[in-house]
Amino acid sequence: METPSSFSNLYSHPGKPLEVHLINVARFSEFFLQEKPQDIQLKLTPIVKTIGLAHDIGKATKSFQNYLLAENDKVCKKRTTHSLLSAICAYNLVKEIKPSNEFYPLFAYIAVRRHHGDLIDIMDEITLIDDKEIDNLLIQVEDIEDGAFQKLIEVLLSHELPIPINKKLLKQWIENFREELRSYKPLLRKSRDIENYLTLNLIYSILLDADKSEAVFGDIRNFERLDYNEAEWVEKYLSNFTVTKDYINSLRNKAFREVNYSKIDDSKHFFTINLPTGLGKTLIGFAFALKLRNFAKLSNRKPRIIYSLPFLSIIDQNSKVLEEVISKNEVIPTSNLLLKHHHLTEIYYKTKETEYTSDEAKFLIEGWNSEIIVTTFVQLFHTLLSNKNATLRKFHRLANSIIILDEIQAIPIKYWKVISGLLSAISRILNTRVIVMTATDPLIFKGVEVSPVISSKQHFYQLHRTQIQPNLKKPLTLEELKDEFLKESGKGNKTLLIFNTISSAKHFYSLIQELPYTKAFLSTHVIPKERFRRIKEMKEGKFDVVVSTQLVEAGVDLDFDLVIRDIAPLDSIIQSAGRCNRNAKLDVGIVKVFKLIDEKGRPFALRVYDPVLIDITERILSKKDVFSEMEIYEFLNDYYELVENKMNQIESQQILEAVLRLRYESADPEEPSISKFQLIEEDYPKIDVFIEYDEDAKRVWKEFTEIMETKDYLERHRKFLEIRKDFYDYVISVPRNTQNLPPLINNTYYVPFTQLNDYYDIVTGFKTDTEAIIW
Repeated sequence: METPSSFSNLYSHPGKPLEVHLINVARFSEFFLQEKPQDIQLKLTPIVKTIGLAHDIGKATKSFQNYLLAENDKVCKKRTTHSLLSAICAYNLVKEIKPSNEFYPLFAYIAVRRHHGDLIDIMDEITLIDDKEIDNLLIQVEDIEDGAFQKLIEVLLSHELPIPINKKLLKQWIENFREELRSYKPLLRKSRDIENYLTLNLIYSILLDADKSEAVFGDIRNFERLDYNEAEWVEKYLSNFTVTKDYINSLRNKAFREVNYSKIDDSKHFFTINLPTGLGKTLIGFAFALKLRNFAKLSNRKPRIIYSLPFLSIIDQNSKVLEEVISKNEVIPTSNLLLKHHHLTEIYYKTKETEYTSDEAKFLIEGWNSEIIVTTFVQLFHTLLSNKNATLRKFHRLANSIIILDEIQAIPIKYWKVISGLLSAISRILNTRVIVMTATDPLIFKGVEVSPVISSKQHFYQLHRTQIQPNLKKPLTLEELKDEFLKESGKGNKTLLIFNTISSAKHFYSLIQELPYTKAFLSTHVIPKERFRRIKEMKEGKFDVVVSTQLVEAGVDLDFDLVIRDIAPLDSIIQSAGRCNRNAKLDVGIVKVFKLIDEKGRPFALRVYDPVLIDITERILSKKDVFSEMEIYEFLNDYYELVENKMNQIESQQILEAVLRLRYESADPEEPSISKFQLIEEDYPKIDVFIEYDEDAKRVWKEFTEIMETKDYLERHRKFLEIRKDFYDYVISVPRNTQNLPPLINNTYYVPFTQLNDYYDIVTGFKTDTEAIIW
């Protein structure tokens, strides 16, 4: 690249003039901010633009330039650091703007200071600069060549840098800075406003995304939005099908029409779609989100739709439904229109014009660069609650978005308060719309103003598909359960048995494996590729009997005549009941609930669930011998009321306190911080094992071993991303303490095809002596 004579001859990256990078990051920041609510744009436009112009000014030192151009390998590493000097510049430049919020200069400082790392406790941030760092900063200023620096500043002033900067002014800023930071201490102690948390995250997120987007692409056109007339997509999709006019389809159509013809109140931010399982919540929720998006365009907003689900097993299923809806409307579902994102997502991103490289694709996927994003609760809630650079880059996408929360009951009760509080805050402050979809309507949003989109009671009262029959007076061993199963098996019922542990599911399967029925087994000890194949065959009705763990109980569209369930929390039992007579083909389907115990008389349920939840469930189910579908939903309200009273919210309160205190991370392991939030906590150590199950697995393993021979880490990582999805089709997690571990090859536990029978059963999966308590 030729450098214009007006440029400084300073560089941000090899071959890229520093002023070009700074100006482009400011432009990207403004561009990303244009998607946000109008009031936020007015407050933050000069802030994010100034931060963009200042965020790498510290690269102007001769030491950094020599390091960048590799002219001096012996250059002092301390002299090449640039974030702290740039952050002090950003602080003072934002201060010159005289922003409306006294914390904005501090937030600018933190965003720039940490744009190559993670956020820490704000109290540490304002106290950790010591004399050595001040001395090093002053040496760095002396290390700046005056002429080049002045050329840089002149160019930045022409792009609205607030004031001219010279070396003398830099020294003054540095010498006064510690005192300036300390002046925030009493203000921060008094402040407990959640808006500060959201604003700091927003500023930080926009800088991260702008900086990295500019470095990866440079061209802002890669991020231009798409626009369609999408309001009637679902209705047009449904019109392509000839639907049988049976009882359940009439209810589905009625529910869809009720939502589709409902009026939009733009002042409302929280909506609920509370419908029994099997009435089409996926399509109904998507149709309502499209309707909200179309209505928002009247106010010059174009909200992204973020469809979030708890389990990987239903992400693929639901994203395929959305893809079919889009395709039936003669629109190509390119990656910038519909995107799937979770930790095992295939690294592939294609628009009408471009198929991106794996590195570019990974960047675009992880930044949620699409109109409709289908993702996991983990991705969503760790975007809301995190101190991590990589996670928070996409935080700004939440502003002005429409979030669909499907199967909300899967959120751990201990986090109800913090998640409810944060979703309420982003709806109010970032103008986010939240659509909550569930069949069980937990009290997670109690106290939040929620607008029902549908009259849920009438839909529940019209359904009589199932009866729940508790059998809890006498606990049963698995052998005794077999006797109960045999009583039912002669009736010709297709039966689903759901167990709480892999060990109990495997044991029971071994007890019935000789019986003359077509059978299937499901657990996370079966490789993902085989699990998905079996679920597909279950949907086709190929099995008389399915033995499974809880992974089938939510979202997976299965339909059985009889469901037998080990005792679990009531909302889990209701989810399991949703797999029984789902399409109302029988007069009534039966759900039998037993309390299963091991050989020592210990309930399997207590290995998995909180005893309080099991106790409350048993108390409710002991009230009647038989519950109709309508009755059990009524008792569910009692269940949630009891749960709310019995279960503490200490962890939620601690994390909320950390949010209000801007304590992103703490050096003290006992002190609560945002970084300690884990939506899914590992209850015991696990390791991943690659199972060479078939010829495709052999091919994938061969490619993996070849990739691992690549010496360059970045190239090795890039190549692995290209096979990651195929690789993890054959990976399962097993307990670390199992005695039956395969050899460790290339840092991966590996079961070769020649030893498959030693470690893996083709029906029940991994063979372990310490049968796991995982789902």
